[in-house]
Amino acid sequence: METHATPLGADRDGVPRTAVIEATVAVSGRTGFALARRAASAVRPAMRLVARRLWKDDLAYAERRYLLRTSGRWPG
Repeated sequence: METHATPLGADRDGVPRTAVIEATVAVSGRTGFALARRAASAVRPAMRLVARRLWKDDLAYAERRYLLRTSGRWPG
């Protein structure tokens, strides 16, 4: 799993924007992995839905942290 965040600059309201790119590569010789690959097309739509929700939650969390840090209210 690789995740990269690249600053894009600010939008027209001055809010910083960032592109977050994630890549996953998986390989295994185990029997269970081969079975999972065969079931992948059936499971993929549900996984996309769950991943989209997770991304939204993660980005909202990152925005809240950024606002706390930049407002001086960060507890760390």
